Amino acid sequence: MALDKNNKNVDGPLSGKLVIDASQGIAGPYCGQMLAAYGARVIKIDPPTGDWCRSVGTTFGTLSIYSVAYNRGKEGIVLDLKDKEDLETLYEMVSQADIFLESSRPGVADKIGIGFDTLKKKNSSLIYLSVSGFGQEGAYAKRPCTDGVAQAYSGFVDGNVGNDDTPHKVDIPIIDIVTGMMSCQSVLAALHLRDRKGEAIYLDNNLVGSSLEVQKARLMEQHINGSVVTKLNIPSGIYKAKDANVAIALATIAHFKKLIDVLGAKDLQEDPGLDDFEGCAQNEDRLRARLQEIIGTETSEHWAELLGAAGIIVNRINSVQDVLDDDNAQDGGLLHQINHPGLQNYLLPVMPLMPVEVGHAPETGQHTDAVLSELKS
Repeated sequence: MALDKNNKNVDGPLSGKLVIDASQGIAGPYCGQMLAAYGARVIKIDPPTGDWCRSVGTTFGTLSIYSVAYNRGKEGIVLDLKDKEDLETLYEMVSQADIFLESSRPGVADKIGIGFDTLKKKNSSLIYLSVSGFGQEGAYAKRPCTDGVAQAYSGFVDGNVGNDDTPHKVDIPIIDIVTGMMSCQSVLAALHLRDRKGEAIYLDNNLVGSSLEVQKARLMEQHINGSVVTKLNIPSGIYKAKDANVAIALATIAHFKKLIDVLGAKDLQEDPGLDDFEGCAQNEDRLRARLQEIIGTETSEHWAELLGAAGIIVNRINSVQDVLDDDNAQDGGLLHQINHPGLQNYLLPVMPLMPVEVGHAPETGQHTDAVLSELKS
């Protein structure tokens, strides 16, 4: 199959590679979107009812904010994989593909005829990625799992303790997103391995595994010491200035000493119990209260300038709108203007080797006729 016209990165590192993306949601599609951004031709297969992510967030026809964010640069077709003719169409596409992505519950892909053992008979050098919640094996494999469940099960929520001493779920689907990134990394590595071995490769990426991956240090600490420090380098954290919250990060005890010096907190400077982070942790409540008393007297801009000049890591807590309104975010290349049919222009980050205009996210079945005609020609 030829290079598609929707993907703008015709000279990308993956140009010439074909990806069949039968995944839904965020993690699998995000993997596919990154492969498209690197230049691969990615054909997204929707069921007749559409990818469920198309209804998540603000919607625009058959698109949503989330489906656009994680499906740019793809072609979109509709296949009913319970229909024999459509299943045969998938087999024909897979026979020409480099990579296949799916995210059904463990066992479902085999049941409907698109499991790894079936598809590798159609293509002996296929890279097959499965994205699931708990992985393909074990007692929990068939448990329903979402980003929130993965956060809860893996200890991620327990480690995200706020100043209120309460564990908090991260409301951004961070584990879905990390799983998509790790899935892309696995696929890229598998492409190199296939070049050496020339055989089909199966990849089992899952949400819980990704959530554990980003907590390696906590897992080691718990295993070795029998406990985990949930707050690092107290009194690092969030404080309320006159007009907004500010984040202060203290990488070393020297940063803490500098902080209380700049704040003019002589009582804290003279306290022998605050000579190290262990002592700070033991006196956390009164220490935070004293710092808050001082920080609450001035604006966030005042503290950003004063503390920043002293080499202390600090920043106002911005809203998303604050970031979008900051000209420096665009001038510094952090955000780029993106054009998309049917949507007003918007700003997104762009990673190295990925073009700003990778291509739009397809409507449900937008390219079905064109792709099927190509298959028959």
